[in-house]
Amino acid sequence: MVRMSNIQLTAEQKQKLTELSQSATELFIHRARLILAYAEGKPTMQAAMQAGISRGRARYWKRQFLTKGMGIFIKDSEEKVTREASTQPISRTVGEPIDEITSEQKDDDQTEVLVVLSYPQPKKSIGLNADDSLAEAGRKIWLYHFAIMLSHEKGTLRGDDIEELHDMRVATRRMRSAFDIFEPAFNPKIMKRYLNGLRGIGRVLGQVRDMDVLLGKALIYQGKLKEEARPGLDALLDAWLQVIDKKRSKLTKHLQSSGYQRFKQDFNHFVQISVDDRGSSNPGIGTTSRIRDIIPVLVYSRYAAVRTYDAILPSASITQLHALRIEFKKFRYTLEYFREILGEGTAKAINELKQYQDHLGELHDADVACQLVRGFLKSWEENQTQTPIHERINPEPMVTYLAYLHAERYRLMVTFPELWQDFSRVEFRQNMSQAISRL
Repeated sequence: MVRMSNIQLTAEQKQKLTELSQSATELFIHRARLILAYAEGKPTMQAAMQAGISRGRARYWKRQFLTKGMGIFIKDSEEKVTREASTQPISRTVGEPIDEITSEQKDDDQTEVLVVLSYPQPKKSIGLNADDSLAEAGRKIWLYHFAIMLSHEKGTLRGDDIEELHDMRVATRRMRSAFDIFEPAFNPKIMKRYLNGLRGIGRVLGQVRDMDVLLGKALIYQGKLKEEARPGLDALLDAWLQVIDKKRSKLTKHLQSSGYQRFKQDFNHFVQISVDDRGSSNPGIGTTSRIRDIIPVLVYSRYAAVRTYDAILPSASITQLHALRIEFKKFRYTLEYFREILGEGTAKAINELKQYQDHLGELHDADVACQLVRGFLKSWEENQTQTPIHERINPEPMVTYLAYLHAERYRLMVTFPELWQDFSRVEFRQNMSQAISRL
């Protein structure tokens, strides 16, 4: 059997391939990664994994490059035929044995030999090391939360437990928030694609989850009413149920779409290949910076972002308090990402931040509910004018519920400054400093 010659690149070819691997079409990105991997001396299996294609296609495009050189990156009629096969990610669970291909498969380079890269299973910890690079730390964090997201996908689709959807949404939020920290360590064009994918998932999950929460709170309120007064809220609750059904249908369609499946496959390949194994085909500017040197800056910058609200808190609007809640959440997530390195002492700070975040979250929910009930009452009153007078319904129960929501919003708003005093105390800063000193 004739052994195919190794690929040797000129400096100009290597630079061009590196550029293509970062910002070309998805089809050319896979080809560029493959040729770079072969040029590094990697065997077909590893080169195919790094490129995200099958071994059959890897051998095919190696021969094509040896024949045509950079000509394989010129769009032609062949692109349509090879697009589907070339963009399939290699899949396997890291550390799993790989089945040998048959002799028939070895002789037929056109045969699509896909090694199944299993999706990750949830782990007990992220597995960070203080000497990890910024890029590798980010990859580990995304992998950890990606596994959690996927573990709740089936439960979310079934829809019989709203906590499944909640947990899936939280995992997407943590991954999206991590982009603020780790995205600079990777090519921005590639990361933008992943971030957009996560935003799309988070959007459809959030639309259902937010309405579920508001409906749940309304049902609790209704359950506390006298039995004869409860039907007065039925029109509102029925309308919200219809909204949830529509949003859930949209969610189901998204999670079953081919676009979502492609995102999962592509992102799975990204998070399962360590930064060290990517070689020059996927460079990042944060591959050498150690997180032990970066964590102090990240933590204190998040703390500072929250503290800036101290000056406006006495006259803060609902909108500003909601923005503060987002900053609390980012601060909390940052501590959670690095909890293994900062030590268990950070658990208290994380729990405190969650308390502040939850309080402001309740305030936001009450404010959104006020707006929704007001909007419903307006349209409902307009519809009532089309109904015979003797069939019109008394809006008092819904108006009373709106008054309750306004009172709840007021209570949460005026009691928050007391919590802010807890956050501002010296002990919080001292505990944070002690955790960072471990580095």
